[in-house]
Amino acid sequence: MKMYLRLVSALIQGVEPSDKEKKRNKIFYIVMSIIAGFGIMLPMTFFVGVILYSLTGSLAEFGTQANGVELFLHLISAFSFIFGLNVIFSVFYFAGDIENLLPLPLKPYQIIGSKFTAALISESVMECLVIIAALAGYIIGAGLPVYSWLIAVIGMLTLPVIPLVYCGILCMVVMYFTRFVKNKDTVNKITGIFTFAVIIGIVALISRSGFDTNELIKAMSQSDNGVLAVMNCIFPHIPFLIHSMELASLWQIVVYLAINAAAIVIFMLLAEIMYFPSVIGIGQGSTKSRKKTGAVIAGMKQHRVTLTYLKKEFAILFRTPAYFTNCIMINLIWPAFLYLIVVMQGKTNFLETFIYGIHSGNEETVLLFMLGISAASVLVTAVNCIASSALTREGKHFAFLKYIPVPYIVQMNVKALVSIVISGAGMLLYVIAACIWLRTGIKFTVFSCLLSLLSVTFATYFGIYMDSVNPKLIWDDELNALRGNYNIFFNMAMAIVIEAVICAGSYLLFRFTDIGAITILIMLFVLVLILNAVSYLLCHYKAADHIDNILI
Repeated sequence: MKMYLRLVSALIQGVEPSDKEKKRNKIFYIVMSIIAGFGIMLPMTFFVGVILYSLTGSLAEFGTQANGVELFLHLISAFSFIFGLNVIFSVFYFAGDIENLLPLPLKPYQIIGSKFTAALISESVMECLVIIAALAGYIIGAGLPVYSWLIAVIGMLTLPVIPLVYCGILCMVVMYFTRFVKNKDTVNKITGIFTFAVIIGIVALISRSGFDTNELIKAMSQSDNGVLAVMNCIFPHIPFLIHSMELASLWQIVVYLAINAAAIVIFMLLAEIMYFPSVIGIGQGSTKSRKKTGAVIAGMKQHRVTLTYLKKEFAILFRTPAYFTNCIMINLIWPAFLYLIVVMQGKTNFLETFIYGIHSGNEETVLLFMLGISAASVLVTAVNCIASSALTREGKHFAFLKYIPVPYIVQMNVKALVSIVISGAGMLLYVIAACIWLRTGIKFTVFSCLLSLLSVTFATYFGIYMDSVNPKLIWDDELNALRGNYNIFFNMAMAIVIEAVICAGSYLLFRFTDIGAITILIMLFVLVLILNAVSYLLCHYKAADHIDNILI
């Protein structure tokens, strides 16, 4: 047990920022953690809790109030499995600690057990918050007694276990019986395509079903719900957790814990048999690309500094599967979610009122549309983390930035240009498509595109500045560069807070003053220009100083 705890501690420290990185700016971490808590965690948990509270109240009329939270926990577990595959593959087989752990006198179950626990702790923080918020909404909505809160805490801590056990078993089986996925690039490509395909499949299934929110509630109100029956076969522990809260049954929570324990035991037994044979012959990268290195070097030509650096940044993002999946492909998912919103409106047709407001020139609707464009542009740029991981991606090559004869601002401008091109191109495509669909006219479309592009530019330079304050430079795997980089999370929190203040302020100004929507939009445009100038100056002066002061 002592060895297990030491391994878990060491593995978690390998993902977390190092002591040197934490000491660079303790105040920064404290302030950003508070902002992230109030900007992301609290609003998200409150939103989930309110939804489950309302859903539980609606289903209580039919005597099936547990169906809502049960379905929600099944969805959380399913997404935990889908997005956990890449993480488990990376942690089990492609982490840099493999070559150090294998020669040690450790059993396979000890290595896998410690790696699994470290991954569970690192990846489940946000998931646990969502789970406890959902269970809290259910407890309050159903009026359950005080002991239910204790069971909810148990569920919060243990619910993510079985989805990650499924990931671990699948990873070991695939690596044990196949030979074509023996390098991380291939695995990252496969898991990225799988994740994207599943999301598109879910959207297509909902679209084909053609149900709206009212029909969804009606379906969940049935005691013999077919979807729940199937999901209960996949995740059999969830019904026991819910029933133990609802029925005050001790044996239900015992069975729930027993299912988790049985899953872990089976997982460890398979690890003892499969892990060492499956980990032999693992490669870090693509052999094919290494064979071409000599030819590439021989064919090198001299180009302008900016163009060469730009090609280098694009090549890293597009040729590294972990970056391509998390930074590039994520930009392709947004249309699917927007389409899902259109489909889910069903018979309510709440978009019809909005569309009519745009066509009739309703000032409030036009203002909301423009505020939505600005907020979406900032959020998309923050979520794809191209800018907020720009310096972190350098890793052990960070010294390259400091010693090449290229000014810091030129390097940061190139990094910014990459983010602006990728994020901006996607947003412009979505904005133009929306304007064509809404038939807004050329002037309206041009203004929308300019506002979107300026919002992307602001979010890009601000993201680079955030990463420069304390970049995570010690990592052995590209996925860990993103997973363990708190700057990405902090940047998203700051982006949400800034846009929330701007959008709320603009709308309140419109509602409670005599200022017209056109005047407010001009003020918004000027404000975004000022934010661009501020973020650029932060990169020009502050970020450059940060880079100079970072010691490798």
